[in-house]
Amino acid sequence: MDTTRHPTLALWSLCLAYFAMGTSAIALVGLIQEISSAFGVSKPAIAGVVTLFALTFALLAPLLQVAAGRLPRRTLLLAGLCTMGAASLWTALATSLPSLAAARVLLALGSAAVGPVASSLGAGLVPPARQGQALAIVFAGMTFATVLGLPLATWAGGLLGWRWAFGGLAAASLLIAVLVAVVVGDRRPAPPVSLASFGQVLRHRAAAWAIAMAGCQMAAVFSLYALVAPFLQERFGVAPSTLPLAFLLAGSLSVVGNVAAGRVGDRIGAARTLWLSTGSLCLAFCVVLALPADPRVGMAAFAVWSMLGMTFYAPQQKRLIELAPELRNLLLAMNASALYVGMSAGAAAAAQAWLRLGPGSLPLVAAGFVLLGMLAYRRSRQAEADMARRL
Repeated sequence: MDTTRHPTLALWSLCLAYFAMGTSAIALVGLIQEISSAFGVSKPAIAGVVTLFALTFALLAPLLQVAAGRLPRRTLLLAGLCTMGAASLWTALATSLPSLAAARVLLALGSAAVGPVASSLGAGLVPPARQGQALAIVFAGMTFATVLGLPLATWAGGLLGWRWAFGGLAAASLLIAVLVAVVVGDRRPAPPVSLASFGQVLRHRAAAWAIAMAGCQMAAVFSLYALVAPFLQERFGVAPSTLPLAFLLAGSLSVVGNVAAGRVGDRIGAARTLWLSTGSLCLAFCVVLALPADPRVGMAAFAVWSMLGMTFYAPQQKRLIELAPELRNLLLAMNASALYVGMSAGAAAAAQAWLRLGPGSLPLVAAGFVLLGMLAYRRSRQAEADMARRL
């Protein structure tokens, strides 16, 4: 049975688990210059490591739901946090690009046991009417990863060295595991998931198209985010010493966007919130193409598109749960998988666009991915309407 005595405290501990996962995953973005110099490789090569992490996560997130069987979700979450800690320590000790890549594969394994499970646990702690807000709290860990984690990692990497930054992440993951073990009392076994369940999701056309939308959304965000530090420097002239401030400003507005999306999604519905989110983000990327090369303008644009990007995730998860409550765990895992496929595709597209067309092309690539996501959304809504008519 669920023995969680303080659901709000438990939700915030799950938020911290997401924070550790998010910061560990994106810390490379802020330290790309230092790491590429240490290993003597190009910045797009480090972006390739981001791609490897994302693809590994995408593969493992849904498969873990099958492999873990009826293992309590709390146990799986704790194992994931400990694995993440070991992976961050390995990253800190890496001496070559292949060693770094192997450490990121291990990090993907741990992260695949954290993200979907934390969301599922969080949704189960509150009544359905409050799930949007609960999921916003849990996923706020990702926004805190940008508002605090990434700037701190970038600052620590510049002050102490990038290895110390990842050593700190290793310690943080283990400490958060201890906190989760203390305050989250849900030891119930997870509902069984079989390989046949994947077929159920694919046959549920509304959910399948919604998951495809998630991949396009993350691809759009990472078309800029994977190389955002050099993009801000070369496109807008932002000084390297100002990058932590840029990440702090963007992360702060991301928190606002995430919280607002959770509340708006509970009021006007997750589907309408998603359409508003993606449309606004596409417009923002198009506007970036015409902005002057001014550092202050670049930092403001980064903050705005970060805020709009974060309005997607809470209503997306809420909508998936509403579409097929009986498949909640697998849907959330496949949604997380799609996000990291999108991360991979966006990072790869960013690297190629940078090399072939220059940094100024990245917002156009991002806008293209958003348009694909909006198309997937329309197909999902049509499938949902067809299903409602048959009922």
